[in-house]
Amino acid sequence: MSHTTDQLSLGKQKIVEDLRVLLTDSEEMLRLAKSVPGEGVDKLRERLRHHADSLQDTLSDAQTAAHRGYRVATVNVERHVRHNPWQSLGIAAGVGFLVGVLVAR
Repeated sequence: MSHTTDQLSLGKQKIVEDLRVLLTDSEEMLRLAKSVPGEGVDKLRERLRHHADSLQDTLSDAQTAAHRGYRVATVNVERHVRHNPWQSLGIAAGVGFLVGVLVAR
């Protein structure tokens, strides 16, 4: 993977983590708002529930897309290795050598 691909992957992971935190906080606020009476609070609770549900759907879609992307990448790597076994072996040996040099430092 390239540096840019790694950064995008980390960015997506960070977004998913942030969405989970936001969803957890929203559900906690909704739980706490149940005990507060008032007409305005009812509307707020309704909007918050709508946003929490929407966020849950978005998070689910993001996870599905991430799993699909990882599956596609896995299939592509397997295909490349099967079609180019010697090149793959050379790449693996080169990476192993570099890791060995870095660990030896």
